[in-house]
Amino acid sequence: MEFPNLIEPNVKTHLFNTLQKCHEYRTNVYLYSFNIVVFVLFIGITGAVLYYSYNKKLSPYEQKQKLLKEQDYVLSKIRFYQDEQKKIASITRLPTFE
Repeated sequence: MEFPNLIEPNVKTHLFNTLQKCHEYRTNVYLYSFNIVVFVLFIGITGAVLYYSYNKKLSPYEQKQKLLKEQDYVLSKIRFYQDEQKKIASITRLPTFE
């Protein structure tokens, strides 16, 4: 038993081709929009990182102050350990070797 065809074969082919073109168009639109969004995000993140790193950079005056602070810290630690060694040497009264 044969089922009746409600549409002609030419109409069926035309509908299929039209739907295929619509699918390709929609896929292209999604692809381009996705690429544009990813590109904008990449540029935005890169720009934000560069801006943050540029603003985080210390000025020459701040660099000198930081260097002086670090040197002062190191010297204070050296003095502290020298004082500790003197206290230990004065308690035991043993000669120290240098």
